Amino acid sequence: MFYAMVAPEFMAWWAMRQYFGARKITRDYNEHIAKATPPTFSIFECVREWFKGPPVVKQGPGAVRPWTITHGFFVQMGGFLLCKGGKPIRSLDYEGLKKLITDEAIDIPTITEIDIKDRSKGDFISKGIVVLQTTWFIIQCATRWAEKLPLTELEVVTLAFAVLNGIIYGLWWNKPQNVGVAVYVEEKKVGTEGDDDGDADTVGSETDAMMQKVGWLRRKLKKDFEDVEFLTSWLRYLLVETPFRLVISVLRPLDKMADDYKMPYGALRVPMFYAQGSEDAYDSVVATVSCAIAILFGSMHLIAWSFNFPSRTEQLLWRISALIITAEPACLALASLVGTYVELDKLEWVRWPVSIPAAIGMPLYVIARIFLLTEAFLSLRALPQAAYQSIEWTSVIPHL
Repeated sequence: MFYAMVAPEFMAWWAMRQYFGARKITRDYNEHIAKATPPTFSIFECVREWFKGPPVVKQGPGAVRPWTITHGFFVQMGGFLLCKGGKPIRSLDYEGLKKLITDEAIDIPTITEIDIKDRSKGDFISKGIVVLQTTWFIIQCATRWAEKLPLTELEVVTLAFAVLNGIIYGLWWNKPQNVGVAVYVEEKKVGTEGDDDGDADTVGSETDAMMQKVGWLRRKLKKDFEDVEFLTSWLRYLLVETPFRLVISVLRPLDKMADDYKMPYGALRVPMFYAQGSEDAYDSVVATVSCAIAILFGSMHLIAWSFNFPSRTEQLLWRISALIITAEPACLALASLVGTYVELDKLEWVRWPVSIPAAIGMPLYVIARIFLLTEAFLSLRALPQAAYQSIEWTSVIPHL
């Protein structure tokens, strides 16, 4: 909850990673396992697919039922648990599940979208009420601005959260909520449990499991040290990599929201911020779009740029903090694009101008977020008289 309040943009990043991961899982399963017929392209189908995923195609008797995007979310939540003799062995990611199905080590799961939604603690009504409340608040803020009534700093912060909440709800609309029991998948072949069940980078190995016991900061610094070759690499290691890792170790949950693609070997539950990985270029696009959403969130705090604050100092600090939380996502997006598309072996100097602002900006970003949340409440002590005035809806809505 603390990190969701301090850095809600990273929640949107995590939601987008899971959404596109669910789409990737659904398409791959329907193409290689269910072998569903691809739908015809149309604008209507694109809009429908955003909320419902690829359409279910009717198959003949004995055919494998295609998956929906809800199944893709369910897999990323650790919805399938590999068992042997009724004893849980480990939670399956999609690569592991796909390999077991291909090797005929397990039966293809037959759980339907309706079954998954029946396990979910959220439904259309509960989601609809939240969306309705959020929309009503946004309408009120827009109406106060149209009527030239002042907004409070707390309303500006809440408005930014409301817009971001709408984006997250759109991405997670088909994600099951608070599913407490996984689907047990019984192993058929003896000895399969010890085999490699997927991509080594995704599923991991016994060595990866042992490395989990070593401190995260120590492992990362050791890996960065092993990559040091030239003088410029040494300078980057001392001035950029090491301070960056120190900051990230404190803010590691935020780092996991943006980059947690690995499933620990033998784990019975998926990591909290796990999402299905994909190609580096594709992940870079997701990161860039997420940073664009974060820039939108931060820029909404600039609405209070010319508000009347209790003191000139508080107004100045608000402006600086709003600029920081708007600029930092842009630095992260630039660093992500440079790391993906620029050959750093040939253009090593390119990393410096983009890495240093991103590394320095992270702790400043957290401080700025905490200040904005605190100041939103402190500013209530000296509000202008018009802030207490209610909207006269009879003058806004015609014929009332």
